[in-house]
Amino acid sequence: MKRFYELAKWVFTFGQQTNKNQRDIEALQSEVRQLTSAMQQIVFELQRSRDEMQHMKDSEAKDRENLLLRLENEMLRFERRLPPKNDD
Repeated sequence: MKRFYELAKWVFTFGQQTNKNQRDIEALQSEVRQLTSAMQQIVFELQRSRDEMQHMKDSEAKDRENLLLRLENEMLRFERRLPPKNDD
């Protein structure tokens, strides 16, 4: 009878531990899903920031090129206004 009681106690304890483990696993799975979602959001934000930085670099490069072209045009206009070179 004592052996039966110990076995029943062991089965009951084992069942409780199994239920607790199942709840713990579900909680961990939920945390993993939340972490995965957060990581996906971070990756998205990093990519968006990287794209914005590249766009800014491209825009700045175009602005510099436009300024250089304007300067070159102004220099050419100025050169046309100078009197011709004397060969004397």
